[in-house]
Parts: sequence; C-alpha cells; structure tokens
Amino acid sequence: MEKKYKLSYDILTIIACLMVVFFHMNDVFYSYSDTISWKISVVERCIVYSAIPIFFMLSGAKLMTYRNHYSTKDYIKKRLLRVGIPFLFWNIIYIIYGILMPQVDSFHSVKEFISMLLNSQFQERYWFFFPLFAVYAAIPVVSLLLQVQNHRKYLWFTVYLSFLLHWVLPPVLGVLGIRFNSDLIMPVCGGYLMYAIFGYLISTEEWSRTKRIALYVLALASGIFAVYYTLRVSQFAGETQLYMVAYDHFPSALTGAAIFVFIKHLFDKPLQAACLQENSKLVKFIHTLSGTCMGIWLTHSFGILVVAFLTDISVHSYLWRFVFPPVVFAVCALGTYIAKKIPFIKHVV
Repeated sequence: MEKKYKLSYDILTIIACLMVVFFHMNDVFYSYSDTISWKISVVERCIVYSAIPIFFMLSGAKLMTYRNHYSTKDYIKKRLLRVGIPFLFWNIIYIIYGILMPQVDSFHSVKEFISMLLNSQFQERYWFFFPLFAVYAAIPVVSLLLQVQNHRKYLWFTVYLSFLLHWVLPPVLGVLGIRFNSDLIMPVCGGYLMYAIFGYLISTEEWSRTKRIALYVLALASGIFAVYYTLRVSQFAGETQLYMVAYDHFPSALTGAAIFVFIKHLFDKPLQAACLQENSKLVKFIHTLSGTCMGIWLTHSFGILVVAFLTDISVHSYLWRFVFPPVVFAVCALGTYIAKKIPFIKHVV
C-alpha cells in the first residue's frame, strides 16, 4: 500500500527543527537575572521546548501504521539507516572534536567510553536519540494493537490515563509540595511512548472546531502558567528553575499537541492541499527542506560554533537569540542538502 503524502508532516518537521535551534541558542535562559532579557528568554523557552513532543508525535503519526507498507524487518532496517548510522557517525565526529579541542572529559577504558556514549557526554544534545530509539523499539509491539477491534478506545484510554498520571499529577503535586509516587505511572504508557501514540491518534482523526479551540485554550493557559511559575520560583530561588519546563509535563505536552493539531488541520484539508499542490515548486521545496532536518539536528551544534566564531556576537544579545537561529538553520540545511548529493556522505545526514 502506497503512503499518502501529508504536507503537514513536512511543515511540522521544519517548525520543530527550527524550534530546536532557537532552543539551543537561548543560553541566557540558564543565567538567571531580574531583567527583561531573561524574562523574554523564559517565554521563548516555554514555546520552543514543545519541539520534543512534536518530534515524538510525528514518529507515531508516521510509523505506527508501518505494517501497511512494509515488514518489521524493513522497518528496523529503515530506522537504522535513517537514524542509527548518522547518530553513530556524528558521535564519532564529536568524540574526535572533543579530544582535539578538548571539549569533553577524557575516557580511560572501554567501559568508561561506553558509559559516556550512552549518557550523551560527548554531545549532550544527542540525549534525544536514546528515548527516540526506545520509542522505535516499542512501535512494532504497540502497532499490533491497531489490529484489535476498537483499538482506538484502548489507545485513547492509555493516553488519558498517562496524561493524568505522567503529565499532570507529578508537576501539580510538586507545586503543591506533595511528593508523587512514580510507581503509579502505568509501565505500558510511560516515558515518551505516549507522545507517539497520541501523535498517531490525532493524525488519523478529524477534530471538531470546538475540540480544537478547547485544546488551544488549554495550551495557552498551560503555557502562561509555565512562564509565570518559572519567573516566580526562579526569582525566589535566585537561579533559573527548570521544573515546569520539562518535556514530560503538561505545558509542553499541550503546547506540542496544539501546534500539531493546528498545522494538521490547516494544511491537510482538501481545499488548502489542492491550492498548495498547484504550486508544486513550493511543495517540493518544503519536502526537500524537511528532508534536511535530520542533518540539521545532527550538525546544528557545529553550526552554532561556526557562526559564533565568525560573528563574535554576544550570546546574550537579541540579535543572537532571534535573528541568528534561522541563519544557523539555513546554513545547516544547505550543508545537509549538498551532503545528500555526495555518495556515502548522504547516508550520514
């Protein structure tokens, strides 16, 4: 069965990847100060950190139905070629770079090397790939549920329960000073897997306008709460508090879901899709740019270093935080696009 192309997936991939670059160029957020500049960085952080939920939702939306298109063996092969090999290659590059500069702690044994690799100590921004691999490994099992009658009811039940026990109760009780027992979280829907299941569900059904508006309002309210809480608690503590800007708490979950649903309903409607298809060059450009996002994810840290070296602009300036992220994104996208034209190199981006 041939896959149906969805422009919304490419647009969401581009948006999420650009948000990641903004995220990693917002270092001022970690240096607390009672200034307008730092407060703006909090607002930015509470928007762009939803990139991670979006990426996991996209994984579920794209991959949960893989059995309709190819075998599990091909699924594993595609994930290894698309993500596994580039991940290992760029880890090696960062290891070499870290040793030469030096930028990372040295290792003195094979065990220490493996430990550092598994804990993203050579490139801390690669932490994302480990839960991603875990989700990839779980999808062949979870996807079997799609063959069960009324499977959507069971999957929505796990989403609702996970939302309550994993995304809402821990942060809310934490704010109230009540310790949450993490053993209450269902193993079947713990971690980032629930984002993938949620992404599959919302990508395969149409939401009414009322339901969408309710989600947008909840996302906005949760975002405002995250900003307010982070500002207030950081002020009392005298340092930046990260508690409410975690990837698995309800503000990031709702913000990511709202962006996903908004883009889906904006670009996947027949009328909008038909209008865009008339401009095939634009659609081709979006699809090509989306195809460079893995390379951007893998190389943008180098891109940031290069741009910082060439421009010598303060990382605390508004110019660095809001003008140069698209520049880094564009440079890495161009580099990835060129690399994809080169034999062998194309397999590591």
